Amino acid sequence: MLRLFRRQPATEVLVRDPAKRAYNSPEPADNYAPLHWEYAAMSSAAYEKARFKARHGDRDDAGPTLTASPSLPRWSRWADFPSDELLEKLSSSGLYVDVWEREEQPKAIAVVFEGTNFTSMSDWRANLRWFLRFLPSFEDQYTIAADEVARELYERLATNPARYEIKVGNAQLLSASGDPIKLVATGHSLGGGLAQHFAYAFQQPFASGGPKVSEVFAFDASPVTGWSVVPRGIRSCNAHNLRINRVFEHGEILALVRLVTSRLLRYTEHPSVWEYRYNFDPSWNLVRNHSIGMLAQGLKKAAGLTT
Repeated sequence: MLRLFRRQPATEVLVRDPAKRAYNSPEPADNYAPLHWEYAAMSSAAYEKARFKARHGDRDDAGPTLTASPSLPRWSRWADFPSDELLEKLSSSGLYVDVWEREEQPKAIAVVFEGTNFTSMSDWRANLRWFLRFLPSFEDQYTIAADEVARELYERLATNPARYEIKVGNAQLLSASGDPIKLVATGHSLGGGLAQHFAYAFQQPFASGGPKVSEVFAFDASPVTGWSVVPRGIRSCNAHNLRINRVFEHGEILALVRLVTSRLLRYTEHPSVWEYRYNFDPSWNLVRNHSIGMLAQGLKKAAGLTT
């Protein structure tokens, strides 16, 4: 319990594994930062890409020139996702989604959800879904992510045999060369909650026995994950062997809320929920410590990358 409030240098990370109520002994931050920083950079870039689209539209020729895009040499962004039809629906709901693919080993596809834009009523509608979801015909970013985004992603994978092969029955996605591809979901704040819900509610693997999201990286995440509203069969299927990584900055505004809610829930192995607490900003500014830009830069530096 004392580790919850202890001083923590920027060179350390505190890890809580699912079977424990308390953090383990401090570890060097560079044990985990090399894994976390790329997904944090994608989550940060989602904000900038969404703002750029709001100002300039969705021109494919504009995307690659964005200076706010992270330097991710191992990854490439899907320029043609989502489709124009889905993009129109996402835009009206205030939801922005990116998909990144790593074609070198280990291969992976990451679905990235933008977090809260404080001036967006649609974002606050999603943040308040604990209270609003009982309204008749309620729809928000969580329902759209689980239904529309999941369906289009799965169709894109299933209808592109030159690049992907879905192994029905053993929940595998393979590249054209036969290498396994891991599906990942990530996001910051509201985006972290959406990423978890996307993994829990992915209907297509349950229906077909195809590949599932196997790992989530949720940064300074909303405690709203939509777990309880997902039908039990779909939820149980998707939660099996699913790993949730909740990565956050010490003292950020949602940390205490997650602390309370996580202590109210019983331990589960499926999904396994891991927490990683960093402390790159020693101040106790609850809002500033919630910044994904600051967290992404801290993780990149801790990973030994300074450019």
